[in-house]
Amino acid sequence: METEAVLSESVKARRRSSSVNDDYSVQKTNDDASQSKLAAVKLGYWKDEFLARFVSMSTEDGRAVHRDPEISLGYWARITIIRHYIDLFLAKAGEQAQIISIGSGFDTLFWRLKSEGAKFARFVEVDFASVTAKKLRVIRRSSSNALTGLFREEAHENQHTDLHAGDYHLVGADVRQWAELKTKLEEANVDWKAPTLVLAECVLIYMAVSQSEELLSHFTKQFTNLALLSYEQVNVNDDFGRVMVENLEKRGLRLAGIGACESIEIQKKRLVDAGFSHGTVDDMNSVFHKKLSVEERNKVLRIECLDEMELLKQLNEHYSISFASRAPEMDNFGEPTL
Repeated sequence: METEAVLSESVKARRRSSSVNDDYSVQKTNDDASQSKLAAVKLGYWKDEFLARFVSMSTEDGRAVHRDPEISLGYWARITIIRHYIDLFLAKAGEQAQIISIGSGFDTLFWRLKSEGAKFARFVEVDFASVTAKKLRVIRRSSSNALTGLFREEAHENQHTDLHAGDYHLVGADVRQWAELKTKLEEANVDWKAPTLVLAECVLIYMAVSQSEELLSHFTKQFTNLALLSYEQVNVNDDFGRVMVENLEKRGLRLAGIGACESIEIQKKRLVDAGFSHGTVDDMNSVFHKKLSVEERNKVLRIECLDEMELLKQLNEHYSISFASRAPEMDNFGEPTL
């Protein structure tokens, strides 16, 4: 569930008002999210030299992509805090670290990390097979080895949906089906005992609460040292939250996991019930003002000269970042008990 669902009428118009296929509607959010990120990158909110290889700056009708500044600022905060926790994890875990990104879409985190010299054992991206097939084609046709040149080993393709390249793996799987997901992770040579971070950005809300609870429990039982980094909605029961949900339902998006997004406390309970012992859950307004660099925040606020902050505040109050762990060998990253 992406932030442009709240603010941009042009995005709403491009969405179908209803859908006979919930999974298709979820997959389409990848297109809007990628275009929103690229629009922000082009304006200088953050640097990403790889994203333009995966997404066009034009809409289906040929118009240039534009997003409201609140959307770009929301993505900047999201990208920045996720990178903060990724860096924290890599510093603690060392070169044996594994990152598993579920619902990865056209995200470019692997390439951004590698281009900056980050060290890790493997990075696994998981999404619907239809999404990974598209991403695989982009990777294969990329000019001058701009993408494949950062792989540790020569890339090998499987079934036109999966790619294995040493430290990078792209696999098509339905994360609601643990047996299928586990098989794909094994094909990616995942080490169940190595320090592992699972990244889930706007993923869990699209599956039933029982399914997300089961998935998280499988992860905590399977991995000896595990961290979870999850970005999703919160406080959905107030007036602003209800408008967000209504807009998405009009676009054919069924939010099966909305029950876990009612409050910070409920999100913490889901983590505890799944077996996580330490961590924090913060709404993005708190993150924006307390956990991100004041200098960088002031810099991005000047890009489009945003003077009125109320809408941005409301938007940020309805998204959250969770960083949780059950990683005794790494001292749980110093986070408090959940």
